[in-house]
Amino acid sequence: MAADLGVPVDPSVERCVSAASREIARLCGRHFGRATVTEYPASYGRPFLLLERPPLVAIVSVVERGELLDPARYTIAGDLADGGLVYRLEDSWPDTARVGGLVTLTVDLRQGSPSALAVTYTGGFVTPGQVAVDPSSGPVTLPADIEEAAILEACALFRGRGRDAEVSAESLGDWSVSYRERAEGQRLASARAELLLAPYVLRRVS
Repeated sequence: MAADLGVPVDPSVERCVSAASREIARLCGRHFGRATVTEYPASYGRPFLLLERPPLVAIVSVVERGELLDPARYTIAGDLADGGLVYRLEDSWPDTARVGGLVTLTVDLRQGSPSALAVTYTGGFVTPGQVAVDPSSGPVTLPADIEEAAILEACALFRGRGRDAEVSAESLGDWSVSYRERAEGQRLASARAELLLAPYVLRRVS
């Protein structure tokens, strides 16, 4: 990003990069960096289970109601992995709920409870930052449009430092101010970045 702006890397640039990454992850409802994590997902008695770090690389284990589930009972084959979906080959996943949202009949089946449903898996893209820290983790698999969106958003945040993000122009004589028009529902500082990210937003249906 510093190269795109023609400025040296300093703490303010790093803050903008970090802020852009957080906003993009929040907008898309997912984590992008490759990692092995344990997740306690929400499920509503359906055969598909949505995890937050697609694409899925491997499922390490699934624990259901405290019992290790046989890997032969679920799959991430084909397009399922790209969408972050784990498909239950027999029956359906237990009916868990989000904490603070839909409440199930028993406390132990609420989302976030290890006794309900716990999935340990490896997922996500290999990012340029990960390769920079550990070259052996490459090659980079993060799609180019996500990387471009991150650069656009970080640049927009950097250029907007110290200014009201809603103000597009000001004049001094007979002072006036013009406000930036945002598309309805726009959440990022860069509208172009938001368009690039549209295909990567995870859609959840309760």
